[in-house]
Amino acid sequence: MRFLEKIRSKLTMAIMLKDDLTPEKQVIGDVFLKTPGTKKFPIRHATGYFLLLDIPEGKCSIIAGGRFYKEQDFIVDTKSLDPKQPVTDLVLKPKANYPFPAGTTILKGKIVDNDSNPIFGVLIKIKNMVETATSEDDGSFLIYFGTITNDKKITLNIKKNGFKPKRARILLKKGSVIYSEVKLTVTTQ
Repeated sequence: MRFLEKIRSKLTMAIMLKDDLTPEKQVIGDVFLKTPGTKKFPIRHATGYFLLLDIPEGKCSIIAGGRFYKEQDFIVDTKSLDPKQPVTDLVLKPKANYPFPAGTTILKGKIVDNDSNPIFGVLIKIKNMVETATSEDDGSFLIYFGTITNDKKITLNIKKNGFKPKRARILLKKGSVIYSEVKLTVTTQ
């Protein structure tokens, strides 16, 4: 006697992770995609798409990142996707270990306390510019500049609750990687 069971699944959405820097937008290295709050695991298709099956309709929380990409939170509303072709792209931002092409202007750095312990979650803004960064678990941060045509002096405004805000002046050299370590002091209460 044979028992046959038929299982049906519905494609809720297909997600392609994209690289924020490369013209063809193809990611490099290992990448991942998670759907916290659901019991379903994404299926990685040979085409590079992550397939989400039988996810409830509405807003879906997604976490994506990779070896060379920051872990990021995304919200995708499945109601906004075409039900016949529920495809969407999520763009990943590079981490400090990203293999940037030669000639890219990059500011890499690390935020530490007075004992040289890394500080994560520090907001780094640049005065009069749109580029920003947040330090990673190891204190590292990365800001890439796609529009720098000449060497330029910039001012970093660095803030984190529990620490004194700090400004750091940096000279960016066009087409170079600049490294800066910034020490923050704990605020006394």
